[in-house]
Amino acid sequence: MNSTGATTAAAVEVRNLTKDFVTDWRGTRSRALDGVAFSVARGSVCVLVGPNGSGKTTLLKICAGLTRATDGSCAIAGQAPCAAGRAGRIGFAADDTVMPNYLTARSALTKLAQVAGLDVERIPGAVASALDQTGASAHADRKWRELSRGQRQRVALAQALLGEPEVLLLDEPAAGLDPRALGQFVSLVRVQRAAGRTVLFSSHFLPQVEELADQFVLLESGRVLFDGGRTALAGRGGLNAVYLEAVRP
Repeated sequence: MNSTGATTAAAVEVRNLTKDFVTDWRGTRSRALDGVAFSVARGSVCVLVGPNGSGKTTLLKICAGLTRATDGSCAIAGQAPCAAGRAGRIGFAADDTVMPNYLTARSALTKLAQVAGLDVERIPGAVASALDQTGASAHADRKWRELSRGQRQRVALAQALLGEPEVLLLDEPAAGLDPRALGQFVSLVRVQRAAGRTVLFSSHFLPQVEELADQFVLLESGRVLFDGGRTALAGRGGLNAVYLEAVRP
């Protein structure tokens, strides 16, 4: 059973995760994650909150198999992240997604679908579906260099949806979105949860995520200061109160 009280098997299981980075030529180390542990139930939505530099991006990259932990472990749908990624179980969207400037959003997603190993016959439909779900269809045939920050975020979300993965890992997916697009993102996450998928994402939009998520993990200086569901959060005055109480000014 995880902190939300769910009894379903965990889709994301993080155990004593530690990550150190070498910061200079002398081998000085900086600790980005320090013994992080939590689990996310299948078919639920978990949000990572915390100030800049708290370890959210590093944690998501480890879960996606893009960065190795110094110590501890992470399992996605019962597999190591790299194995889960190869099996198509992970959809990842980075906060700083970069694609070739000369490619259109549609052509970039098509190439990514090919790299991911989707059946050739499925690719056009999968790309169209992902663009439609994220509200990116209107600018699907514009080149990457012509897209705004918010439009690029939508395309990054579309990338994560290709192949209908079991677990979505999204780093600041709402950054750069206008209010209308933010509302569409909230609807998208709810649709994914209703379809039985698990969503783990980071965000600074506390009011919106408090209504959306089932589980809340607060990070500060690489450590978990709060891990709980709606009931635990309400008992402490809500997400904003927990955040302000826990995070040092």
